[in-house]
Amino acid sequence: MTAFALSPSLGWAADERPKPIDQITLLGLTVTDSDLDSVRKQLWDIGGFKQADSTKRQRNLDKFFTWSRMRDSYYVEFRYDNAGKTTSAYRLFRPQSIEFDNRLTPISTKAVARTIVEQIGQPTRIIRKGWGGSPDYTAYIWQNDQMKVEVDREGSERYGNVFIRYTVMNRDPYFVAEKGK
Repeated sequence: MTAFALSPSLGWAADERPKPIDQITLLGLTVTDSDLDSVRKQLWDIGGFKQADSTKRQRNLDKFFTWSRMRDSYYVEFRYDNAGKTTSAYRLFRPQSIEFDNRLTPISTKAVARTIVEQIGQPTRIIRKGWGGSPDYTAYIWQNDQMKVEVDREGSERYGNVFIRYTVMNRDPYFVAEKGK
């Protein structure tokens, strides 16, 4: 057994090894391969999301509020470059949910990180955070050259809501495609 407390089991069999970090999925989409059209189509197909009216006509941002699926989350947000490729995604959790425990206890970063460990393995960095006399907590980061995944709390404080931020590292959010090339 590994010394790390997030390990979902004693080990993975050869065919059950976690995927590389850049192959992580969010709502059935591989974040590094998704774009504006595939995100909108996927969320429309699975249902349970309402797109924010302010983002319906935008090409660089989509914000979807959950109303029947993912009741543990406030919203999911996708950001795109000018070519429509995903540069980052963000999922903000509600303070409490019965998804991780079968009781209405506060969601912890550790519980959310366990779900990611099942997909892509152990984190590359674990950080203890807390300041100003407030209780500390643990933040988790998975990172390679192509992708960065963070599980943290809003405001970097124990009482902030938990979020997951997916950032595509090798994609410039201000990229503009040149015509004719």
